Amino acid sequence: MSNKVNRAQRRRLFLSSFIGFTIIFILLGVIVFVLFRRAILTSTDQALRVERSARLAGPPKKQRLQKPFGQATRDLQRGQQQTTHPFMTTTVVFNRNGKILNRSQLGSRYDTLKTLTLNKSETGKIRSVVVNGKYNFRTLLVKIPKDNGDKTVAGHYLMILENIDPQKAAMSSFTRVMLITMGIFWLLSILMSVWMSRLTMRPILRSWERQTEFVGNAAHELRTPLTIIQNKLELLLTKPNDKIIDQAENIAIANSESQRLQKLTQDLLALARSDSNTVQTNFEVTRLARFMTDIVEPYSEIAASQGKSLSLTPVTDFKATLDQNLIHQLMNILIDNALKYSPQGRAITISARLIGRKWQLIVADQGIGIQAGDRRRIFDRFYRVDTSRSRQTGGNGLGLSIAQWIVGLHHGTIVVKDNLPQGTQFVATFPLNPSASLTGRRDKKQ
Repeated sequence: MSNKVNRAQRRRLFLSSFIGFTIIFILLGVIVFVLFRRAILTSTDQALRVERSARLAGPPKKQRLQKPFGQATRDLQRGQQQTTHPFMTTTVVFNRNGKILNRSQLGSRYDTLKTLTLNKSETGKIRSVVVNGKYNFRTLLVKIPKDNGDKTVAGHYLMILENIDPQKAAMSSFTRVMLITMGIFWLLSILMSVWMSRLTMRPILRSWERQTEFVGNAAHELRTPLTIIQNKLELLLTKPNDKIIDQAENIAIANSESQRLQKLTQDLLALARSDSNTVQTNFEVTRLARFMTDIVEPYSEIAASQGKSLSLTPVTDFKATLDQNLIHQLMNILIDNALKYSPQGRAITISARLIGRKWQLIVADQGIGIQAGDRRRIFDRFYRVDTSRSRQTGGNGLGLSIAQWIVGLHHGTIVVKDNLPQGTQFVATFPLNPSASLTGRRDKKQ
């Protein structure tokens, strides 16, 4: 069932990514094409406007009777240093009835342009036309006033034409290249969508697996004490006439399992808060020497009652910013872990030392030790090196996960080392000022 859900989610991510990439590429292609088309026709349209201005202005007075048709305009444009046209502008002169008047001046071009018709409603507008099905022109129709100095065009309609076959060919080539490029990018978008869907699903699947494993382990851990408590209570119900002293052992076992269940519930709530980032921290400047002494002292008596020794190495009196409740909880976890896995007659040593701008908390025991293969998973939730031994000692595999979370809240690190010749060291390293350390990391990233 979960595999079907994962595949469906991956398909949804693929489709959303693919559609997003496709829309982006299409919009990019359309925008580039429109801008290219507009840019490539701008110079042509400008040439038409320049020609219109020249025609409306008419030739200089001295040249009006001397220059043939069109020559005065070209001289005027050269004199005013107008834009050089990519092709010589062709002008067709119509009378009011739409008859072409300058057939002789058009020469061989007349056979191509004779199909043009006069549409007076298009006066002053730039249009694209196709002549004889193969020649492309940009046209501008102009009404020349009767008082224009060039009598050959005065009072008539002029259709100024600029051939745009090269521009059309350029746009056609550009469109072909654009389509090929978009096709390639479309295929790349498929590959990118597949890769992104897998990349996006990877942490989701990992979290899903961890959550499934966590729920399964939590249910298993909760079931055991509940089953024992239920069995003991049912046994007591079968003997209503017994005195408490007669069932003291069963009551003690039920009480022990209820305490274990309470501890497990507290640990689960702590991990739930860590996942949701809802823990309120209270960092304050603390003198480590006094703080460590107050925490370790009660455990010394507990260790002595178990035939073990627990000592605090003299701590240099330095200050550090920390959450006292969380560090207290961290030390409880590490010391309790050391006591559980240390045989009688062995020593547990706790120390705190200053190292530059950081300080270290070290809890070292002479217990059974941890194999190198287990160290990589020792901080995983519900992971236990020896399940049977953990059952006997009351461990649930959550303490070290909580310890790692507490160290992370202080922007520190925790590692497991060998305590030669035998045993284990848990070394937690903290910055003296966690907030300053975090600010420094941000500055480096910037």
